[in-house]
Amino acid sequence: MRPCVIKTSTYRAIRRTLGAVRSTQTGRTQAALKNMLIPLMCVVAITAAAAADTLRYTLRPLPKKGRLEVELVWQTEGRTASAISVSRRFGTVRDVPALLKNVRFDQAEQVRRDKHRWRLRHRKGATITCRYTVDPGTRSLTWDNTHLPVTTRTFFHGIGNTFLLIPDVGKGLPDSADVIVRWELPKGWKAVCSWGTGPSLGMPLKLTDLRHSVYLAGRLDTGKVVHEGREVIVALRDRFAFNKEEFARMAAKIVAQQCEFMGEDDFPPFLVTAVPVGEALKGDSTRMAGSGLYHSFALFIAPESKLSDSVEHLFAHELFHYWNGRKLAAADPEALVYWFTEGLTDYYALRILRESGYWKQSLYAKWINRHIREYFHNPAIGATNEQIRKEFWSRRETVGEVAYQRGLLLGLRWHRLARDYGQPDGIDRLFKALMARAAKGNFKLTNAAIRRAGVELLGDWFGDDFDRFVTRAERVELPGNALSPNLTGRWKTVYKFELGFDASRSTKERRIIGLVPDSPAARTGLREGDELVGWSINRDPDVKTELSVLRGEKVRKFRFYPRGEGRRIVQFHTTGRGK
Repeated sequence: MRPCVIKTSTYRAIRRTLGAVRSTQTGRTQAALKNMLIPLMCVVAITAAAAADTLRYTLRPLPKKGRLEVELVWQTEGRTASAISVSRRFGTVRDVPALLKNVRFDQAEQVRRDKHRWRLRHRKGATITCRYTVDPGTRSLTWDNTHLPVTTRTFFHGIGNTFLLIPDVGKGLPDSADVIVRWELPKGWKAVCSWGTGPSLGMPLKLTDLRHSVYLAGRLDTGKVVHEGREVIVALRDRFAFNKEEFARMAAKIVAQQCEFMGEDDFPPFLVTAVPVGEALKGDSTRMAGSGLYHSFALFIAPESKLSDSVEHLFAHELFHYWNGRKLAAADPEALVYWFTEGLTDYYALRILRESGYWKQSLYAKWINRHIREYFHNPAIGATNEQIRKEFWSRRETVGEVAYQRGLLLGLRWHRLARDYGQPDGIDRLFKALMARAAKGNFKLTNAAIRRAGVELLGDWFGDDFDRFVTRAERVELPGNALSPNLTGRWKTVYKFELGFDASRSTKERRIIGLVPDSPAARTGLREGDELVGWSINRDPDVKTELSVLRGEKVRKFRFYPRGEGRRIVQFHTTGRGK
């Protein structure tokens, strides 16, 4: 049966009724009233636009089989031809269409597949039913496949880009729809997604937002914090060395700090998820990755990890994409301005952590120094924007990283120079002016637009700097007073991180693999094939690596600095004005 369309005023009345239920009822009466009203909200199309398509998804995780079954009932509006597709690739998933098995359509008169897209012919306004199975071929997440839509024995985790068939937009097709998601869950499971919690959800959404959302179900530990009027919801699956309350408070504080910096008064409820990847690491070591999504952040983290400054940095970075990358979006191909959308995002994420007082000056200096050191030791330091566009994913650890590093250093440099040239707001004047232009509509970031606005707002010096460091990809030079008065720059010999063996394979197989002759590891006495029984590995060349190796019946300890080539560069230190 086709959902009816209700007016926005009617939807608001339902919301008010739910509010009254929460405030005046308790126990079984409250539950009964909510159970009557919530399905109503999920069945109706909550929109004032009668021409919108309606999408009704049913998601059915099958933990015993390691698969997800999806059913989509698609009410088209006024057309006889439609198209539906899945992303070609996303993150660590190189071939998304290969994950979708046995895709079939009812009520379509003609179906033609073109790689990741299905083109349909149907009667006018037809209701199309699509069914398929999501089978990634594995039941666990690893660090090589964090973005796979995986159904384990205890949870399902997926990002819409990797498993949802979604109608195409543009060329006369609507870019929004009334979306309903219903989960059919095993006993004891809960469900959340970027735009709602619970087994039944309904909301008008842009189709790009539907695709760019996280979907998590399982035996979840969930919680909510309201901090300075902003709501943060967390959902964890596994035992970490932090609880949901700590996790939520951290997220809520960083949200509040960034909103204050950006002058944001209308920040939406925000979801943060955390799921385990791989095995627990030894000592204080941890490993993590994350994706900033629509009104949400998906964290992938090793089991038993602590809430560390690494988690804070990653979350702050992905959160700032709410502004830089979404509200202020880039023109295609976005990779040409990754130095801005990724690198400048890192600059602001770290800076706000410091200026808000959440981080001490010494911790901020540690992170800035690490980025500077890795930038100057990056063999792809001179990669142009065009090279970054072509090789970002194929050379992720070098070409991919230089975009982040360059943008961060340019933020430090330009903020100082802009103030030296008489602009009290520094680089913020440019960034917030670009934000204002994006808010008016029909503005996308390009290198030409950034350069033009920078010269107009900051002066001719910006154009010269832009040509040197962005266009010609010269090495960014940092003035010693870039972070004064709290931090001062000094020339120091710093070393490239060089462990001397394949850390990922070695710790996985618990033996030394890929030992490099005359490396720090080899010089300390390690041998290829040594059996590893313990390790503490930090990617900081100034922190000793500690390994325990079993030879015969004796455990031997090896300690060494993982240092390669040395280089003299600027590093920052506290001046006594800030801790």
